[in-house]
Amino acid sequence: MTASPEVVVVGAGAAGASVAYELVKRGLTVTMIERDSVASHASGFAYGGLFPTMGAGIPGPVLKHAKRGVSLHKRLAPELEDATGIDVELRAVRSLDLAADEEGFRKLEASLAWQSEEDLEAELLDADGVRSLEPALIGDLAGGLLQRSHFEVDSYKYTLALVTAFERAGGTHRPGDVVGLVRDGERVTGVRLGSGDQVMGGAVVLATGPWAGDARDGESGLPRFPVKPKKGEILRMRFPGRDFVHRVSLGGHYIARKPDGLVWGGSTEEDAGFDDRPSTSARDSIMAGVLALAPALEGAEIVQHTACLRPVSADEMPIVGALPGYDGLFAANGAGKKGILLSPVMGRMVAGSIVGEPGRDPIPDEFAAARFEYA
Repeated sequence: MTASPEVVVVGAGAAGASVAYELVKRGLTVTMIERDSVASHASGFAYGGLFPTMGAGIPGPVLKHAKRGVSLHKRLAPELEDATGIDVELRAVRSLDLAADEEGFRKLEASLAWQSEEDLEAELLDADGVRSLEPALIGDLAGGLLQRSHFEVDSYKYTLALVTAFERAGGTHRPGDVVGLVRDGERVTGVRLGSGDQVMGGAVVLATGPWAGDARDGESGLPRFPVKPKKGEILRMRFPGRDFVHRVSLGGHYIARKPDGLVWGGSTEEDAGFDDRPSTSARDSIMAGVLALAPALEGAEIVQHTACLRPVSADEMPIVGALPGYDGLFAANGAGKKGILLSPVMGRMVAGSIVGEPGRDPIPDEFAAARFEYA
């Protein structure tokens, strides 16, 4: 008879895989359960941006953790390649945030000011300076902020590498649909699968993305998280040349060339429930945004159109650590667009909380799962 795992991790996206990998590195026995294939949702279709200067809570409480995330990714990329042979394609990128008018330019000046205080390398450019870097950009531009603190990975390869490294370090990965918790009083002692099987463990981690906020039947015992899905769509285009070696963005839209030569255009953010199908309205919105920046892309061939659901918490901060009222139950969720960047940080936070050794990554109050109540 096989011994029960010390920890059960539910979800094989970037967050769950990071937690599981950290736990096996600390010597624990871990079983990861995923109802779908690895990285088949947001973690596999995300842009993969490691941008410490952008997103909710930046500048603010998320900034130091975003910077920490970049540092950990730099360490993880060669570690994962050594362990698995998978190159996650970590690379430095230069981002150009654009301003269409003087008001926008003043916002870039303010951004430059706080980035300089944080030792994040950035440079303000006028319109001519922007076009000297990206000649395909036309239209009215007041200038741009060139940021050199940005990196990116291939989000699918990164998540796959985490799961592969986890397995090669002794972890167990199995398919299954978790439909409930097994409890002994207040103590969570495992999970119930839709097949009727139970997987027992000394601790359980829920990293189920936006589905953690789905309505429950009241009998499963699964908590309902204060998260909801935010649908995001991206176009991948074939466009020859050397334009868009910088990631350029304006008004919620961006253009960037990936290492395989494809130009990505994005993105959308929509409340669409659990509908993760690509839509013509999103395609048209994205194309309108990128063509306003670079009309030459009208001749680009769209080779792939993806959609995914990002888990966004009620206050747009990650939900990490022990859940109140559920002894032995932990969360790794709610990071939204910052999921790939923050995943190694969240992994270390949750693993440290489980083993009682937070180290350099204690869970801050603004991330703590205990700030919410769970039905």
